[in-house]
Amino acid sequence: MSLRVPTFAVISGGAIGALYVRQLLRAAAAGRLATERILVIDRDPGCAASRSGDPRVKLEVADWVEWLDAHLDGLGADAQLVPYHWAPHVLVAWLERQLGRAGAATQRGGELPARGLPFEAATSEGDRALSYASWVCPASCIEPELCPHTRGRKSWSLAQDLAAPVAGLDGSVVFRCLHLVWGVGTIPVRDVLAARDRLLAGAAGGPRRYLVGTSSHCHALATLLHVGAVRSGAA
Repeated sequence: MSLRVPTFAVISGGAIGALYVRQLLRAAAAGRLATERILVIDRDPGCAASRSGDPRVKLEVADWVEWLDAHLDGLGADAQLVPYHWAPHVLVAWLERQLGRAGAATQRGGELPARGLPFEAATSEGDRALSYASWVCPASCIEPELCPHTRGRKSWSLAQDLAAPVAGLDGSVVFRCLHLVWGVGTIPVRDVLAARDRLLAGAAGGPRRYLVGTSSHCHALATLLHVGAVRSGAA
């Protein structure tokens, strides 16, 4: 049975983004995927993904966060976002812009409690990189039930762990990046927009603190986001 996704938005046209584009096109050629367009967002007009030659692939030359801020709402409810896994936490930056436009001040940062995972480290931007793997996983890993590295049953889900309540916080927002087709992990755009609307609704009642994560079953970026009350009269 063929999966239908009208639009993909692929963050980064570099080597990893180009790999994801090739995998999506291969899935389509094999009859496993039907799609009308694959948008690739990159500041480099000569990036690797720009040379696909397929008319469904369109390069959007722009900063990632600026492009998402301007276009995510218009992609359609059935669109899928393909994030770049070794990158700044772009969805938090997008949330900050969206909330700020609605009149809610935001501030990132704060100490996240250690989880005792095999890998935990602070990024240069102050986010927390988390992983159940102490080894390097291939970009196209589909995170199957049997881990390709350990050869054992995968008993963990970081995306599920991060969604659990955290003492002292008003909730968690987890953008779940899970395998969709042929080694490509995606986040449904409808889920991203719903998360923004949830935080906006919360801000109407006063200041809030959230854990915001972008996570697969095995790897994640997590951040604390402080959201102020929406200013009276803000658009």
